[in-house]
Amino acid sequence: MPDKLEQFGKRVISGQVGGPIGATLRGLLRCAEPVYAKIMSSRNAAYDSGKKVSQSLGRPTISIGNITTGGTGKTPMVRWLGQQLINAGIRPAVLMRGYRSTKESGSDEQMMLQQFLGGGASGGGAVIEANPDRVAGAIAGRAAAPDVGAFILDDGFQHRRVKRDLDIVLISAIEPFGYGHVFPRGLMREPLEGLRRANAVVITHARRVSGEQLDAIETQLRKYYPVGPIYHADHVPTGFRTPKTTAAMPVDAYDDALRDEPILAFSGLGEPRVFKEQLMSMGARILAAEWFKDHHAYTAYDLERLYERAEAVGAKYLVTTEKDWVKLKSLPRPIDGPAIWRLDVHIRFWWSDEAMLLEQVMNAIESRGK
Repeated sequence: MPDKLEQFGKRVISGQVGGPIGATLRGLLRCAEPVYAKIMSSRNAAYDSGKKVSQSLGRPTISIGNITTGGTGKTPMVRWLGQQLINAGIRPAVLMRGYRSTKESGSDEQMMLQQFLGGGASGGGAVIEANPDRVAGAIAGRAAAPDVGAFILDDGFQHRRVKRDLDIVLISAIEPFGYGHVFPRGLMREPLEGLRRANAVVITHARRVSGEQLDAIETQLRKYYPVGPIYHADHVPTGFRTPKTTAAMPVDAYDDALRDEPILAFSGLGEPRVFKEQLMSMGARILAAEWFKDHHAYTAYDLERLYERAEAVGAKYLVTTEKDWVKLKSLPRPIDGPAIWRLDVHIRFWWSDEAMLLEQVMNAIESRGK
């Protein structure tokens, strides 16, 4: 039921629910919008004026965030930045909020990044800390691995309690400005004026819109973010992992492995449209799809229902994401049921944007050390 309510709410604010019901609900949400916007603006003003003070974490800190809820592709961006720092000999600690985490396993993004970046105090890779109190998370990260050289603040744009050396904001080209409204009427976490705090903006899913649409997005951005660099990137599928392959291993099925194959797609993502389009671009025949709410905690019943639907429609494979797989891989699955494959996605920048953004990151880290 919560999944269906969340999906219905998004259809309301996007305008897909029309008629008197849709108009009435949007009107009610619009009444609450100024209250939330005022709270966020007042909070930002307190930090801007110095009434509230951001706390240094004692290491260079790079924030990756957004101005809307969900769907911008933060986790692949955190994965990219973490790997770049590791390649440069800088051990990163990723500080996450740990949304919907559990004491036993942590959050879905935490588990996934631990596999991708070799997380662990003794593993030599990134340290992944999930704690709503990012300052406490930083202290824990440094205690576990004193050689941490930089912090990556995941989903940190609105987390102003922590001082950062570089603020990277992701904007999805598919729905860049949260239907033009602040929560709860739209998906924006704060008014667009907040973009003035950004040091870099990355437009993600940039090739999924026309050149004219991209120009319009940049024109709108420049009203609130007048001089900083704007980079462009896409989330590119590289292939699939089968059940026998962990996220730490390369893909074992290439991008055309499911061409013309009948599949059931499912995921719990902020923006499932992108996942569906990626599968279609790889030639898979999607016979059915099941979309759960973002960060959905899978149960044995969910998996049983997915297998039943796959059998009913004649799907040969079930296909999901690594983010979903970390939460369902331990659930019981029928021995003779269809295999669950996971799509692997990397962030890929346009032209020289990757080198330019990495240079900006390293300059921020070096400036902090002077």
